[in-house]
Amino acid sequence: MLIDKHMKDSVFSAVIWGILERFSTQIISFLIGIILARLLSPHDYGVVGIITIFIAFSNVFIDAGFSNAIIRKLNCTESDYSTAFFSNIAIGFLVYSILWLSAPIIAFIFKEKILETLIKIAGLNVIFNSLCIVQNAILTSKLNIRLQTLINIGGQLPAGLIAIILAYHGFGIYALVIQTIGASFIKTVLLWTFAGWRPLSKFSRDSFTYLWNFGSRLLFANLIGVIFNEINSILIGKFISKDALGYYSKASQLNTNVSGVSTGVVQKIALPLLSKYQNDIPTLRLKFREMMSLLLMVLAPITAFLCFSSKDLICVLWTSRWIESADIFSLLILGSIFSPISSLSLTLLQVVGKSSTILKLEAPKKAIYIILIFCGFYYGVIGLAISSVFINFVAAVVNMFPTKSIISYSYKDQFSDLARYVLFAFPLGYSLHILTSIQNIYLSIISYAFLFFSSYILLLFLFGDQNFKKQVKHIQKFVGND
Repeated sequence: MLIDKHMKDSVFSAVIWGILERFSTQIISFLIGIILARLLSPHDYGVVGIITIFIAFSNVFIDAGFSNAIIRKLNCTESDYSTAFFSNIAIGFLVYSILWLSAPIIAFIFKEKILETLIKIAGLNVIFNSLCIVQNAILTSKLNIRLQTLINIGGQLPAGLIAIILAYHGFGIYALVIQTIGASFIKTVLLWTFAGWRPLSKFSRDSFTYLWNFGSRLLFANLIGVIFNEINSILIGKFISKDALGYYSKASQLNTNVSGVSTGVVQKIALPLLSKYQNDIPTLRLKFREMMSLLLMVLAPITAFLCFSSKDLICVLWTSRWIESADIFSLLILGSIFSPISSLSLTLLQVVGKSSTILKLEAPKKAIYIILIFCGFYYGVIGLAISSVFINFVAAVVNMFPTKSIISYSYKDQFSDLARYVLFAFPLGYSLHILTSIQNIYLSIISYAFLFFSSYILLLFLFGDQNFKKQVKHIQKFVGND
């Protein structure tokens, strides 16, 4: 199989650009969130958390798994692109119409009259997203991460600044809703301007058959996934309180800012990169394991640091009125350590054309999820956060199962790769957090961060971690080439 020079380079180069892309967008979201959290209340975020449930649910339908079908296909035709585009638009308008008609019912169920207006406004995101899914898929398949980074930043920055101005002048919850719409609209305009693609063909039944056969299985799997991902927000918003949902939503958002980097790398990089080796199993296994180890090596210390310093960080970032989010965030970020294993395993199934297996894996996972969520809900918001840790662990274990037979990457090897970095990071993080806890909160965070990350790197060096040595060489080569 002929592979161009870019694909012959180390997995490191692809992953590092993916990390930069995700980090840049997440850090902007993070910084804007700091300012908005100081201007808005937990109740405002709680109401937006309810809206997010239905927007997330809607976005599953407008993609319908077509983008991943395009990314995986080695020789996509113009007919494939155009068919996906017209299908997404049709579904987008249909879903928005359903949201519009359902808005009064949603407002009644959650006893928030303002939800009716807000859902009708926020629902425009569905239409904007449907207009640019194909452009995003094309850029991803070509590994054009730099352009995607600039486009994402170009959408987030002005929308975030507008939201801050609106919040400062007392627009409250409308500032958050307009932020999401503005970001989606600007991103859509930029993708249409710079992605270099326009629909040139007509709808093709043959192309739709291919897209649907591959994507429909992902659609139903993702649909089930979103339902279970959002069930905590539904339970908290309906049966506990909007303020409690605000604390949970804000903690979840911060968790997404962090874990979204690794998840984004998988989404942007893993599928197009690994698809190049779908007919070369030994190389596929090598690249898969290298990517997994790199993500875990980076994610483990970040997770440990944030888990143990959450209270100090949240007081500094959002003020003490958000302190109830700290313990929730610690638990959510702890569960996210399993995300790379889970996400990469599902990506591997798409690479080898076994998307139907993804749907089959959902049944055993969701049966366990229901039990865990039921047990967690009994103990309130913290109980649900604890259940999320076990849910992420279960997801990883189940998703890892087919990986064994596809590339001979056993449970033992996968958990060994995970455990090595977790055992370095968490005991070290806990002990240093106790030693560096001083009265000055700013000095405490800075000293803890410096000692912890430098000690973690030193441990990797002293124990002669082969992955660490390899990535150091890649960094030297990467910097040298630039």
